Amino acid sequence: MWSHGQGARKHLHIAVQPVTAEVRAPYGGLRSEQLQARMMAAGDEPDLSEAEQFCERARELFRAIAVSRAEDHS
Repeated sequence: MWSHGQGARKHLHIAVQPVTAEVRAPYGGLRSEQLQARMMAAGDEPDLSEAEQFCERARELFRAIAVSRAEDHS
């Protein structure tokens, strides 16, 4: 998670990104927003179908967590 903006409305970025040594190596070991910016500038983007599959699975997991918490509080 990271945010930015001096003197302007701030907003929060939340990214889920595999930050393995293999991913970071071509970018000098960068992490967080520096890694993302460098990857975007290089055109290094994830496979769209893999990203969609990941997002669907994440949605399922987040829903399950939300349901479980709601049940715990009822």
